[in-house]
Amino acid sequence: MYLKRSLLMVLIIAVLMSVVFTGCGQSDTSNKFRVGIDDTYPPMEYKDEAGNYAGFDIELAKEIAKRMNKEIEFVPTAWTAIFTGLSSNKYDCIISSLSITDDRKKTIAYTRPYVANSQTIIVRSDNTDVKDETSLGGKIVAVQMGTTSEEACTEFQKTTPFKDFKKYEGMTEALNELKIGRVDALVCDLVIGKYFVANDKESFKLVTTTLPKEPIGVGFDKKTNQAEADKVDKIIGDIMADGTLAKISEKWFGEDMTTNLE
Repeated sequence: MYLKRSLLMVLIIAVLMSVVFTGCGQSDTSNKFRVGIDDTYPPMEYKDEAGNYAGFDIELAKEIAKRMNKEIEFVPTAWTAIFTGLSSNKYDCIISSLSITDDRKKTIAYTRPYVANSQTIIVRSDNTDVKDETSLGGKIVAVQMGTTSEEACTEFQKTTPFKDFKKYEGMTEALNELKIGRVDALVCDLVIGKYFVANDKESFKLVTTTLPKEPIGVGFDKKTNQAEADKVDKIIGDIMADGTLAKISEKWFGEDMTTNLE
């Protein structure tokens, strides 16, 4: 009888230890603010020379997490998979130059816009052929896949066909193709275009366009996370009101791009 009781106690202890270690092995995400980013998109989100995440959106995300009393966790994801990652709860939200569009609003709960943005065109500095979007007809045009730049160009081609339409996984890859002359023009977000041109004026210049304005916001899954979107919306309002966001903008863009949010 004593032996049976001893064996029973051993089994109970083993089960309890199993539960304890299993619990320790599970990651607790309740106090984490998990943010999906495409980390190939300077100056918004990228890895610096030391391998750390840097950029405008990175600083904004950290400020939001701080005011939520949560630990920040960045989840790098290719842009073509970023919406799938959101719907599958790979992260809580997207803070990654996410343009606000009517189509995306069907599945995404947006916060208020926090950066003014639109589409622009980058060409090589010696290019004299491309003067605006109407000049893209018959040219080789590049975009990043899955972006609103791709959507805008797809629509624009219906009336002004390109010679070729090249789509790249990352923005830095597309920019390099432009630099070496494999494409004639790169259509991208204005916030990105300004940064690249400012850092390499010898190679690139911006072309004035009348392409759509597309302010940027934080995006949550509409079905499961509307309440969290509302909380972060209020926090962004506070960050804007106390001047913190304007300071972050001036650091990365040299100007305040957090006003005139149409």
